[in-house]
Amino acid sequence: MALLPDVIRELRVVEGARLWVDAPLAPFTTIGTGGKADVLVTVVDTSAAAAILRILRDHEVPWVCLGAGTDLLVADEGYRGAVVKLDDTFHYVEGLPEMSGCAGEAVTVTVGAGTLLARFAAVAAEAGLSGLEFACGIPGSVGGAVATNAGAYDGSMAQVVEQIELVTASGASWVRAADLDWEYRWCRLPAGAVVTAVRFALARGDTAAVLEHHRSILRQRRRAQPRGVRTFGCTFKNPGGGGAGRLIDAAGLRGVRRGGAEISRVHANFLVNLGDATTADMLALMSLMRDEVERTSNVSLEPEVRLLGATFPWEQSGVDPGESPDVHG
Repeated sequence: MALLPDVIRELRVVEGARLWVDAPLAPFTTIGTGGKADVLVTVVDTSAAAAILRILRDHEVPWVCLGAGTDLLVADEGYRGAVVKLDDTFHYVEGLPEMSGCAGEAVTVTVGAGTLLARFAAVAAEAGLSGLEFACGIPGSVGGAVATNAGAYDGSMAQVVEQIELVTASGASWVRAADLDWEYRWCRLPAGAVVTAVRFALARGDTAAVLEHHRSILRQRRRAQPRGVRTFGCTFKNPGGGGAGRLIDAAGLRGVRRGGAEISRVHANFLVNLGDATTADMLALMSLMRDEVERTSNVSLEPEVRLLGATFPWEQSGVDPGESPDVHG
C-alpha cells in the first residue's frame, strides 16, 4: 500500500530533507535491478534524519536506510515503505594527523557514514595510518560497513571502530563500539537507528609500508574478483572450512546464466548483471547455487547480500519483509 497523502505532506516539510515518491531503487544499487520504493527521502543532517524517523515511527511506516547499495538486492516488485538516504553532507573525514609523529601512536579519525569505505581506506593509507588496509577494496559506505561488520584478509570493522554516532527518532547520540554485539558480517545496531558517523581507532605507521600493504591487497582483489561489471560483491558468506566461491565452483556452476544474470567466470561467489537482469534472475541463480552446494558439499550457504521487499525463496518466514529497518548497504 502506498503512503497516505498526509504522511507525504509531513515528510515534505521537514527542513533539510528532500523527498521523491515512487522512486526507482535500481539506480541506487550496484547490481542495478529491482523496483520502486513508495518514497525516498534524503537528509542533510542528523536533525533532519531524526525528524523523518519520528514521522515514520508515528505513522508506523516501514523504512530502511540505504547506503551505497553495494550489497543490496531489491525485489522486482519494489519496496512498500520509505527509504532513507544520507546526503553528500555525510561524506567527510575529520582528524587526519600531520605527517610528523611517532610510529604506533594512536590516532582517532571521524568519518561521515556516507563516505565510501574504500575511499577512506585510501586516504588513511596516504596519511600513513595503519589498521584499515583490509578495507581498501571493499565497496560500500562506512555506515553500511559498520552495519555488516565488513571485512577481508583477516580484518574487520569490529577491530577498528571506536565509537558510532546513531540517529533515532529521539535524536543523535554516540555509542561505544564495545557496547554493541559484533559477529561475522553482522553488527547488532539498536532498533530504529541509522549510522551517521564513525570514529576509527587507527595507528601511525610507516607511510611507504602502509601504502605497499594497501596496494598488495588491491592487486590480490583485482586478480581474484570481477572488474568493470555490475555486481553486489559476494553473494554468500564464507562458511567454516572453506570459501563459498570454491564450493560453488566445485558444484560446476561457474559461468551459468539465468536470463540476464550470470555466475561470474572470475569468482563463482559473484553474480553479474549482464545488462538486462532482473532480481528474479538473481534469485533463481542464488537458489541454484545454494541447492547445488548443499547437494555436493553438504553445506548450507547463508546470503551475504540482503534482499529488500521480499524474502529469499528458501526462507520459511511469516515476517513482513518491510518490517526490518536494518539495511545500510
